[in-house]
Amino acid sequence: MPVHLGKEARGRPVFTKVRDRLFAALLCLCLIPILVVSFVNYDAARTVVYEQYATSIRERLRHTDEQFSLYAQLLLDSVQRLANEPAVRSTEGQLALLPRSAQTAAAEKLFRDFQRRNPSVRNVHLLAVDGGRLSLFTDEQWMDGNVRSLSWYRDTLEAWHIAPRLLLGAEAGADPSRLYAVQAVTNEQGRPFAVLVAEWKPDLLERWLKTDTERHDCTLLVFTSDGHPLIQVEPESSGARLLVESYADVREVHNAGLTEEVRYDSRLNGMVHLFRYVSPHTGNTYVELLPAEVIDRHLGRLELILLIVTLLVVLFAAMETRLVARWMDRPISTLVEATEALQKGDFSIRVPVDGMEEMARLGNKFNQMAEQLDTLIRREREYMQKGMDQIVRSFYLAVEMKDPYTAGHSERVTRYALLIYDYLDDAKKQTISRNDLRYAGLMHDIGKVAIPDRVLLKEGKLNDEEYELIKLHTTIGADIVERIESLAHVSPGVRHHHERWDGYGYPDGLKGEDIPLLGRILAVADTFDAMTSTRSYRKAMTAEEAYAEIVRCSGTQFDPEIVRAFCRAYQAIAASMISSDAGHEVQKAAAHVT
Repeated sequence: MPVHLGKEARGRPVFTKVRDRLFAALLCLCLIPILVVSFVNYDAARTVVYEQYATSIRERLRHTDEQFSLYAQLLLDSVQRLANEPAVRSTEGQLALLPRSAQTAAAEKLFRDFQRRNPSVRNVHLLAVDGGRLSLFTDEQWMDGNVRSLSWYRDTLEAWHIAPRLLLGAEAGADPSRLYAVQAVTNEQGRPFAVLVAEWKPDLLERWLKTDTERHDCTLLVFTSDGHPLIQVEPESSGARLLVESYADVREVHNAGLTEEVRYDSRLNGMVHLFRYVSPHTGNTYVELLPAEVIDRHLGRLELILLIVTLLVVLFAAMETRLVARWMDRPISTLVEATEALQKGDFSIRVPVDGMEEMARLGNKFNQMAEQLDTLIRREREYMQKGMDQIVRSFYLAVEMKDPYTAGHSERVTRYALLIYDYLDDAKKQTISRNDLRYAGLMHDIGKVAIPDRVLLKEGKLNDEEYELIKLHTTIGADIVERIESLAHVSPGVRHHHERWDGYGYPDGLKGEDIPLLGRILAVADTFDAMTSTRSYRKAMTAEEAYAEIVRCSGTQFDPEIVRAFCRAYQAIAASMISSDAGHEVQKAAAHVT
């Protein structure tokens, strides 16, 4: 009679391993969308906050432009009216005369009245083409009489019929901290004979701009329509002043036409948001720099709220996942107990499936799972192989970065060694794998990372003490490779690639076939590349000369069998042995080798 597992048997394990694994898996599946939603919501909230700041700042810049444009236009209109006054127009030919005439005195009185009506005006100048000059207050600028050679002066006279314009101090050849309103003055016949210059004090403008920017912790920059810096107002500054060099990069952004971005500014010592507004009235560009920390302070509370909500949702998900895991664990636990009973020989055991069709399909799913596991294992091996390749490549690149003369050396030696391997007899190939030779070749000089630069990078031949230090790279490299568990078996090739067939090599003075096969192959490949590469103390040999030298040293320095394989490879596929230093010579020599 079959024995069925009851509820008591199914309910015995309260927290089984299967249940814990199910719980962990389900919880991860729940956490992924929860975290994604949290990050998306936070990013959306940041965007909303940023847009609110952007809208507010652009509206403030628009308001600033309207006031600035109105303020400037009132001044320019006043200058134009002053230039059209009969007393000013009648001073033609009188400005260079001394003592002053009645016409000049009348113009001076108009200047004083103009300055009283416009408290933002610091001084007024009338600069005639004949060199004469009349100023409201004594000012040393343009006293040398060369004002007529200045481009802005000539441009103003040529465009005498155009309305007055604002001029930067630097552009006018005067104090860079000042602004000027300039207008051509014509006589009764409509011919321009002088330029009226009103020096504008931006004190009133500074006052309300400074107050506005302090409230928002922003730096305000103003550019003219042709891209020249006009005004800069900072919260911590004393007032408006011309653009300093620390904001030259902002001017580049303005000239490039970019609307907004986040950039690092050394003056503010942090990340800032850049906002830009172009005046439809004057073409001036207004730029505000808002420190990112201002927005971050407002986002702090939002971050706390999102964190609390996320933790509550995660806690709720964990509780629900635990219940689901227990429900899913029940049939699996029953199946495990039935399997254990079968292992003990209780073949009468039966598992109630409780209407779960999935359990009946478990066998087929197992086979599918096995196939998938096999695929995953092969893929994992490929990943491990790629990872090992990356580790080896990182090691030999470290050597090449330390010693520029060996750039590409490890790869070329490896390529030559693999060509020799391909022409070995089958018996030799069975003792080592092609991959092992490749790894040994790529890492054969890794020990040079521990050689002092004064020795490794020395130009010219080494003395005896330095040569002994260089010889240590074989044992150091072998020790490094031995510490990598998956590569330890190729360390003999790294250690013994400078051994000689006749026993006079280093580090151990091995002789003949006592030298590991990896070391014997690498000795030939390393020597060939060394001879065909330029060093600081000698020029590179031709490939034909290096080939002849290796053949000559067969039986003394090199294993004769390895040399024969090298010769076959050299003659058969010389094109594959092309290197950056001697590739053409290899081709040429291969054609002449018998």
